[in-house]
Amino acid sequence: MAPPTIKVLSILLLLFGLFAFFGSLFMWGEGFLFSFPEGVDYRFPVADLLVNAPASLLAGVGLWRMRRWGYAVGYFVAGFYLYASVEIFVDVIQAGPPFPVAIVVPQTLAVAVAVALVFTLKRMRDRFR
Repeated sequence: MAPPTIKVLSILLLLFGLFAFFGSLFMWGEGFLFSFPEGVDYRFPVADLLVNAPASLLAGVGLWRMRRWGYAVGYFVAGFYLYASVEIFVDVIQAGPPFPVAIVVPQTLAVAVAVALVFTLKRMRDRFR
């Protein structure tokens, strides 16, 4: 059975995965992804749809079930969250103030989850089967 910390992280990963999937389909309010609206940057929605959403969902399920593959995918997701957050923070800083709360807050949460994943998974490595 998964410890409470792993369960909380699993639920967060499942939520992040669902938000990434549905948010990217509607390009975070800029239109439907597959209608290809003009003047829209596709790199973040496509990365969310093809990498972030499936990896987050897999990690959430794998960690909940305390599977070794969930442990590995959890580390991948932590790395992806950190990498994507740096890219997004750089874009936000380059655009200058005012900094959009709708972007900064979720990315800060993603960094917090990534750090929690790394430290939690390191401590519980031997508990995964």
